[in-house]
Amino acid sequence: MAQRFEYMDWLRVLAIFTVVGIHVLSKIINAEPPEAWEWQLANAMDSATRWCVPVFFMLSGALLLTKKPDEPVWSFLRKRLAKAFIPLVFWSGIYLLYRILEQGRSYTAGEAITLFLTDDVYFHLWFLYTIIGLYLMAPFLRILVDRMTQKTFLYFLGFWFLFSVLMPFINRFLGFDVAFKAGMFEPYIGYFMLGAYLFLYPIPKKYLPHLAAAAFLGYIGTYIGTEGLSDYKGELDEFFYEHYRPNSLAITLFVFTLFQHLEGRLKANKLITRISAATLGIYVIHPLIQYYLDKYLSISPTMFHPALAIPITWIIIFIVSYAIIRVLQKLPGVKHLVP
Repeated sequence: MAQRFEYMDWLRVLAIFTVVGIHVLSKIINAEPPEAWEWQLANAMDSATRWCVPVFFMLSGALLLTKKPDEPVWSFLRKRLAKAFIPLVFWSGIYLLYRILEQGRSYTAGEAITLFLTDDVYFHLWFLYTIIGLYLMAPFLRILVDRMTQKTFLYFLGFWFLFSVLMPFINRFLGFDVAFKAGMFEPYIGYFMLGAYLFLYPIPKKYLPHLAAAAFLGYIGTYIGTEGLSDYKGELDEFFYEHYRPNSLAITLFVFTLFQHLEGRLKANKLITRISAATLGIYVIHPLIQYYLDKYLSISPTMFHPALAIPITWIIIFIVSYAIIRVLQKLPGVKHLVP
């Protein structure tokens, strides 16, 4: 039986809770002008959350890429792809139905298929497309991880940092695209591999204060950068919110390393284990829960003072989403839809 790491369950639960928070905050930050105090509050909170999605990719990389590459490729893909592709097809259908019933849209069969193939069904389903792509590459990345020395691994991560983390600043602030393309160093491949690297070569505990300082600077950079660009644009500019900016990377690196060093202190907990096992289900269903809680119960981050309404709405959406997924997981034949 594979070894279980408690810190991964705790981190996965905190990450999915944070994802829900991002989408609660988005209702303010996408609606209010940057000069509004509500927008400022939402930006201050949102700037601290952008580590959560990269952590999911890092956890997957730590678990999948560090095993010996002796499993046949098709055997590996059959097991992993089913866990992502089946939910993607099912929930794409659910969100198409939502758009038809609640948003008054209509689609031909061809249009629906096109939406599915182009990741245009609903905003948050992009994660499933990305993880499927990473799963397809995982058997081959496993071989790299198994054969690379630590020094070679650092070179890989260094090139990823150059091409995926730094290059976008040239286009954004200098106004041109650098022609050198390196698809092997795409943003989320880097996080996938970074998780494997940190699993194999953990950063020593003595460097945690340095990582914390870098994370704090990353937070300040996210907050000030987003505010400045949004003020200039007159509406939300998400450049510094992207998961693969240096500011987000700094926070992500600190959070992941912190939880690694909490292994042994974070004890096994049945509720945490259950929520961890429901993470994907919570992810796919929570936008629907958010919509219907607002529609029928007026539960939203603006139902009263946002300083109170945001955390209350956040917690309620999370609890309801988990409760529904927990029930669905107990139903025969449904577990493949909410793994």
